[in-house]
Amino acid sequence: MALRQPKPYTVLITATGKVPITLTLNPWVALATGILAVGVPMATIAGLAYHNWQLAQQNQALTDTASEVLTELNVIGSEIRVLKHRAGVSEVEWDALSPNPESTPQGGQALEAPPELMLATAQRQLPALSAVLATDVRPALEATLEAESDQRAAFPDGKPVAGEIKVSSEFGLRSNPFGGRSYEVHEGIDFAGPVGQPILATADGVVVKADYDRGYGNHIKIDHGYHYETLYAHLSTMTVKLGDRVQRGDVIGHLGNTGRSSGPHLHYGIYRNGRAMNPRYFLKLETRPEETP
Repeated sequence: MALRQPKPYTVLITATGKVPITLTLNPWVALATGILAVGVPMATIAGLAYHNWQLAQQNQALTDTASEVLTELNVIGSEIRVLKHRAGVSEVEWDALSPNPESTPQGGQALEAPPELMLATAQRQLPALSAVLATDVRPALEATLEAESDQRAAFPDGKPVAGEIKVSSEFGLRSNPFGGRSYEVHEGIDFAGPVGQPILATADGVVVKADYDRGYGNHIKIDHGYHYETLYAHLSTMTVKLGDRVQRGDVIGHLGNTGRSSGPHLHYGIYRNGRAMNPRYFLKLETRPEETP
């Protein structure tokens, strides 16, 4: 069925002594005008609402980013604090640059910080962190790590004998190996083996003795620093001399039967501050005292 065309309406406005005014209203035009009158403001309001929503989303994203940046800076600051402590650097200047919020009581009304303020704070903190890391922490930490590396290299925990190790006498009190009822204190561990078996430096150090005497026969003493020294005795030959610098694993001589010895073996001793230590505390030996023949 065809849509019926609405009839136009005529409105007559009169007043006494005045010329009447005639208005002809087309219903379609009136309807369109009404729609426009209502629709345009609604569309404008909707557009503004969408624009405001976009701004809110952007502002939230900026706030999240700024919060993440500050959090990362705080984490980096905490890590630098740990590194400074390890490197032995004073905390006084660092505390002024990056106070620890957990160290003091805090409170008050919670107000959300604007992202601009957080980013500005991050911009101020970053150069300070970079400067402390580059000029203060890094050099001290490098020196500390180098010292730690040197100390690890000087720790006498290497094998003193190449190849198979066989313990023939433990550290401490033992009966006289040459017979009789007497006892003696043994300041080391004896490793039995064939004459000529290579003897190895157990850590980095400097040879402070390479000599012969009636007790230890041909023997070598190495100063490793950090208050440690090691002794290698009853050698058949010595391949280092006084003042030589050796590294862990270097061949310094060969197993023998010189001096006060009841058979081919290496007497190995470790001393800290001049006091004899049980080498078992330092060495990774497969045999145990109770397994010694």
